[in-house]
Amino acid sequence: MGERARELFILIAGDIIVFNLALWMTLFLRYFELPTVERLDNHVPPFLTFSAVWLVIFFISGLYDKHTNFLKKSLVSKILQAQLINVVVAGILFFILPFGITPKTNLIIYLVISILLLTVWRIRLVPLLSAKQRHKAILIADGKEAIELTDEINNNDRYNYYFTRIIDEEVIKSTENFEQKILSLMEREKIELVVVDPRGDSIKNFLPVLFDLSFLHFAFTFLDFNRLYEDTFDRVPVSMLQYEWFITNISQSKTAIYDVVKRTIDICGAIALAIPAALALPFVAAAIKIEDRGQLFYTTKRIGQFGVPITIYKFRTKNGADVGSQALKSDLVDTKVGIFLRKTRLDELPQLFNVLKGDLSFIGPRPEMPALVDVYTKEIPYYNTRHFLKPGLSGWAQINNYDVPRGGVDVERTISKLSYDLFYLERRSLLLDIQIAIKTLSTIIMRTGT
Repeated sequence: MGERARELFILIAGDIIVFNLALWMTLFLRYFELPTVERLDNHVPPFLTFSAVWLVIFFISGLYDKHTNFLKKSLVSKILQAQLINVVVAGILFFILPFGITPKTNLIIYLVISILLLTVWRIRLVPLLSAKQRHKAILIADGKEAIELTDEINNNDRYNYYFTRIIDEEVIKSTENFEQKILSLMEREKIELVVVDPRGDSIKNFLPVLFDLSFLHFAFTFLDFNRLYEDTFDRVPVSMLQYEWFITNISQSKTAIYDVVKRTIDICGAIALAIPAALALPFVAAAIKIEDRGQLFYTTKRIGQFGVPITIYKFRTKNGADVGSQALKSDLVDTKVGIFLRKTRLDELPQLFNVLKGDLSFIGPRPEMPALVDVYTKEIPYYNTRHFLKPGLSGWAQINNYDVPRGGVDVERTISKLSYDLFYLERRSLLLDIQIAIKTLSTIIMRTGT
């Protein structure tokens, strides 16, 4: 079982145990006796339903995401948010279910106990289940991504290894008798894992020596830096990419079945959502007109699949349109109605027409303005690779990267955004699309994201 699968299994299994323990403690405290079979039979069906819903809410809230340092820092707030939603859902769910709880006091007791147990389990007990023995590793790589990976691995006890050294191009070039010294280091520190990015010339030249050492002196494991970085952060290290990556990962079609199924889902989904969109139209139109009497819709150009310009349709949310040179500035101001529309994503309802036309998909990289594409194509290597895919209403970057560009040109943030788009290009599948769709609903419910 891989590290990620093991972590996910522990979290889900622990949560289920907490749900059952909370129910047992609820019945014990409520009646001051061990729960009888009859009493359990009366309570298990509704509480089992609630537990299943709770697991879904935990997933949507991100509580089954990787326990990277980023998640660990926000874990308490995520638990509180999820628990508040659970309290509301529990109140609604069990007051309308045909097999509701009697008396309702049991529900209140259960909510209090389960919240306390879950908080203790997630914050106090889960860290204790991390691997106690951490194996020693060295990282042979250059660039800021190498430092980023080292910080994540060394400062997070979820991993069963840590880096004792980072060896870059300069170290290899400037160190006399480097081979002997690295051999001595690996023997002294009992290195068991070597992570390598073979991009640099000195590192490439050293790899055959390192390969021989692995047979003559050691039994350590090799890992590819790019793959480890992707598996750790769910994004691609853009600055370390070479053309071999694109030859390997870009194909005209991932699979014919995937393309057909995805297009079918787009068409059926757009038709299904057209009904609530039509019901919302009069209210949105009235709100926009009452605020500033401006136009209801606006059309704007974006870059679509294979770099072909497309026209998309949206409800107007700003005091102007993002066309021409305005795309390079951030002087457009959201209207009050526009802020609400953007937060709830109601402004994108007219894009259902784009989905039906085939210009957009529900899931894919967000389409960018032509003026910005011109700038980023010159400033960011491989930027146009994201246009290999059909753009979407929501994508991997939108649900994972909250520090996105917000008006005007922003090269650094766009590089980060591109790293997620390339990850989706590499790993795209129906299962990943479903995950993005669920997380998109979470950002709307939690009023987060972009």
